[in-house]
Amino acid sequence: MVPTTSRDTRSAKQITRKALPLAKANVHNGNKNANTNFLTTNLSPSDPPCLFRIQVMLPTAGKFTAKIKKSTTTLTCHFNTGANLVASSLYMFDVLMHTGDTINFQSDQNQNGHILRVQEINWGTQ
Repeated sequence: MVPTTSRDTRSAKQITRKALPLAKANVHNGNKNANTNFLTTNLSPSDPPCLFRIQVMLPTAGKFTAKIKKSTTTLTCHFNTGANLVASSLYMFDVLMHTGDTINFQSDQNQNGHILRVQEINWGTQ
């Protein structure tokens, strides 16, 4: 007989819940001025390390960036190798998130009617 561990005591519901993506942001028809955060508060992972899957559509062609903060340092990270996203096209990006990380998003153009969806993925659904 194999002895049980603390991991063996998780219920099927707990395991299933962890395997499902966790919605972190869901903006539909958002409006933001250029170079301002899309979200009122930065997102942080609930169960790091994890993956944030980002779906975005910008109605105006422009650059899409992430502001990733750890402690007091914020770094600007460009999606799509820094090239403009095509207007009204849907894109998906993945970002690894760790303990202490927060993230927000910006565009270099005014965006009226954008979509931004972020899901935290821990395991099992990549």
